[in-house]
Amino acid sequence: MKSRELPLKGKHVLITRGGEQGEKFCMDVASSGGVPHMVPLIDFRAHHDQNAPYFINNIHHYEWIIFTSKNGVHYFFQHIKGLVDEQLHNGNVQFAVVGEKTREALYRYRLPSRFMPNVYTAEDFAREFFNEGLTGKKVLIPKGNLASTIIAESFRVRGLTADEWIVYETYYPSKETDKLVHMLEEDLLDIAAFTSPSTFNHFMKIVNQHHLTRHAKRLLYAAIGTVTKKAIEQSGYITHICPKKFTIDDMFNEICLYVKKQVDEGKINHGKSSI
Repeated sequence: MKSRELPLKGKHVLITRGGEQGEKFCMDVASSGGVPHMVPLIDFRAHHDQNAPYFINNIHHYEWIIFTSKNGVHYFFQHIKGLVDEQLHNGNVQFAVVGEKTREALYRYRLPSRFMPNVYTAEDFAREFFNEGLTGKKVLIPKGNLASTIIAESFRVRGLTADEWIVYETYYPSKETDKLVHMLEEDLLDIAAFTSPSTFNHFMKIVNQHHLTRHAKRLLYAAIGTVTKKAIEQSGYITHICPKKFTIDDMFNEICLYVKKQVDEGKINHGKSSI
């Protein structure tokens, strides 16, 4: 590739998500001339909700099961372990998802989504769902411990039942803290990309504990969506990049477009620079 085809040439990018999504993000950055640094600031594990037996035994009473993340799908099926597969596939229960990655995760279990909003937020889900004339007297929302209650509340204010099943919990994997501290101290990074408010909050915890605010302020900040953008800006930082479509792929594309524009306008140079 010619250098002009490498929009991230020489740029060091902090990738705060691990797993398959983090690995793909790393490869995308590298293929665009950048230097990826994957430091997972979020991880997930199953949560054992005391109400789980009730949810499983009464699954056939729900008109909708609503998933707010691909992790919600994964851990939901981990918990039910095939116990109610037949009831889920017989068509009595309908499924809704907040975004396309969640829809893809659900489809792996051979289940279609009946509804997905045009904008991937809880607020837009609630608004569009009822605007389409959809409803349900009783819905189940498998979710993470940090997920909002907005969707559930949108049903409850209409006199409908919305049960929230905490199927997984989010935690901070601290094993690579020293690596991140070193990169910040050395001003190695140019761009920091955050895939959730939790990844940014964990990042800020490290910044504050190690008195690295001066170093953190020089970075370009990319947020996957408006909720993450809000978390960044509430901490006094600027969100430079936020895609209209809230996916990691779209965030990556926006990072490339932003950096290319800055280079074209002469505001930054290819290669290591202070941005």
